[in-house]
Amino acid sequence: MVKYIFILFEVHQPRRLRGGLTEGLIRNNSDHGCLYNLLFDERRNEDILKKVSSNCYIPTTKLLLDNLREYRGNIKINFSFSGIVLEQFMKYFPDALELFKDLIRLELADVVVEPYYHSLVSVYEDHGEFISQINEQIHLVKELFEVTPKAFVNTELIYNNLIANTVKEMGFDVVVTEGVDRVLNGRNPNHVYLGGSSGIKLLLRNYRLSDDVAFRFSNKSWDQYPLFADRYVDWIIRSPGDLAVIAMDYETFGEHHRADTGIFDFLKHFINYLGKNGVSALGASEVGKAFDPVDIYDVPSDSTISWADVEKDLSAWLGDREQIAVFNRHKSLLQLIGELGIDLLKIWRYLSTSDHYYYISSKGGASGEVHRYFSPHGSRTNAYCLLNNALTILELRILGYLNSR
Repeated sequence: MVKYIFILFEVHQPRRLRGGLTEGLIRNNSDHGCLYNLLFDERRNEDILKKVSSNCYIPTTKLLLDNLREYRGNIKINFSFSGIVLEQFMKYFPDALELFKDLIRLELADVVVEPYYHSLVSVYEDHGEFISQINEQIHLVKELFEVTPKAFVNTELIYNNLIANTVKEMGFDVVVTEGVDRVLNGRNPNHVYLGGSSGIKLLLRNYRLSDDVAFRFSNKSWDQYPLFADRYVDWIIRSPGDLAVIAMDYETFGEHHRADTGIFDFLKHFINYLGKNGVSALGASEVGKAFDPVDIYDVPSDSTISWADVEKDLSAWLGDREQIAVFNRHKSLLQLIGELGIDLLKIWRYLSTSDHYYYISSKGGASGEVHRYFSPHGSRTNAYCLLNNALTILELRILGYLNSR
């Protein structure tokens, strides 16, 4: 029976592309700031961040501050922030950022590091850019929260043995990834595992327990609806194993499931029922020391996993020809930008964010519905054209540098 859990909330908002990028194809302005404003819709990004902050980030974080103090030392939350969302908090909604700082300062929450740009660069053959984006995030987290985390979670829980090797060499002790049935092969996700030959400890997300809240909470056709906190905690306790990993988007609370669904009451009572039933929620700073690995979790690079869609692989971002084509086109520009030593790397990195590729997916069924829910572009065709146009504009800027030499 489980008496320990690890709760991870992912906090991320992308830099969304501006509609009507075709006009940018004929511009020739060399100013970096103008290029950024040409490509990215800052008004929309600001409006969305403020809306989600009002619906989720502010009320949820205040709820945690009010309710975790009673169980301080026994119940701790973990957050993974993209560097992109932290930038937007600093610029547009510092009040939300201050609440997160309060949680961490009071030791009610820990931080888990992810790549700064919430990107797909971990699947590159060369991990140099992957390492750079992680180091940029480590620096920002240390600057904002005054902590240096030793736990890592990749973009969308993307994972394979090579990724484990890289982050182990960078000094991380723990990686959070998905408990995928085909990799577990009948084993229980509620244990700590070893990541291939790297020796790093892995925490495996229990996707059934996590998705009961993240996806099914307000689904009135679900046979367990409505879900109450006492029943949910009972499910956790009755699960076999040492440690249940519950991970989901932080926007689950108040944004994906609106306040009138009862999601905030659920979260409040969930914390209380954990405390009353003696279930400890561990922070990233302590979980790696609490358990010994029970087995090896082997994920070759040609079988990379993630937490996305029913396939739990890379197909959410790289499952279509269009996605692969624009991914390779974007990737091909990195070396050229580096060789030229021009100030376009930040723009290139914003275009590496996984969301841009996620919006292009052609999947149907339940997975397709989720892709369409998150897309701000109306259709996958629009998303594909916008990203291609953005890359064309970036290429023209690079050509401008070359012609001026």
